Amino acid sequence: MAAPRPLPWDWYDGTIPDNVLIDETAYVETAFSFRFFRSREPVGVRIGRGSSTYLGTMFDTGPRARIRLGDFALVHGARIICDAEVVIGDYALISWNVVLMDTYRVPQDHCLRRAALERLAGHWPRPLEAADVPPCTVVAGNPARVIRTLEAPQELPRDN
Repeated sequence: MAAPRPLPWDWYDGTIPDNVLIDETAYVETAFSFRFFRSREPVGVRIGRGSSTYLGTMFDTGPRARIRLGDFALVHGARIICDAEVVIGDYALISWNVVLMDTYRVPQDHCLRRAALERLAGHWPRPLEAADVPPCTVVAGNPARVIRTLEAPQELPRDN
């Protein structure tokens, strides 16, 4: 077991979990973002080069969750609810009050799950067939809609 990893500037008296890999050029504002982090995967979260997470960002994970923030991604005030895998690509900007989910967090027992889903039937819009957002695309709303497509960024040189 590795030593606790507090953030020297943090207002919260918590630590970064052992299975969260943060690039040396990335920034995590607070360990509070990991208050609901329960991943037991070897790498539960990987935060890429030059990426940042700011106050209000929450990593709410199940035991088998894997989350990856690409290079130069910025997440500010979003909640990521993950039981399997969520990938945020390079140069992505995720804004306040956005919720990214790969799970409905319904009961695992099939009888309880069926009862819960039957109670919800007719109250929620059906999920989209594919929830992936293409690169360089701005989406907004619930359900998400494509607002516009941006010009692809130029590739930045990587340090070796």
